[in-house]
Amino acid sequence: MNSIYEEIPANEAYSLQNPGGVIFLCTRGSVPEGALRESRYNFAPLAWCTPYEYDPISKILLVCDTSHKTFRDIQENSEFAIALPSFDMRDLIEQAGSVSGFAVDKFAHFSVQYFESKSIDVRIPSAVVGWMECTLERIVIEGTSGIVFGAVKQAFAEPDAWARRLHYVNDETWYKPGERL
Repeated sequence: MNSIYEEIPANEAYSLQNPGGVIFLCTRGSVPEGALRESRYNFAPLAWCTPYEYDPISKILLVCDTSHKTFRDIQENSEFAIALPSFDMRDLIEQAGSVSGFAVDKFAHFSVQYFESKSIDVRIPSAVVGWMECTLERIVIEGTSGIVFGAVKQAFAEPDAWARRLHYVNDETWYKPGERL
């Protein structure tokens, strides 16, 4: 074996294939407030999201921990948005991933500016480079992961969205796209 290779622990091998384009999974769901149930908007960073179909419409697959608020919101409302944060939003990505949507309203807690999506009832953090509004097609649960399949209803993006995306491999490894070839 060539000595330039380092062994990767089996539980970190996914990072060799992780496409890493960070997204904000944007949802709305209910939270108990005293005797009433109140609606709360939420968003969470994810890095496991990929297209799986494009004709006649784009379809997206994402993997989400089944214990997370965003996953429960998708189960409850059957809709979600995938927002594409720019590399300028790294602090917000880390902040949003540090707290649970069950515990806090992330928009209020971090004073996040937002706008309303166009075809579904979710909020999108301002300054993203694009977003896709999706309806749920199905969920497959495998262990503690929910594999969410969604169909895109509408999508919007800045012309240079791909060049401004932030990619995540692990806590020490972040990168942004390089030169266009």
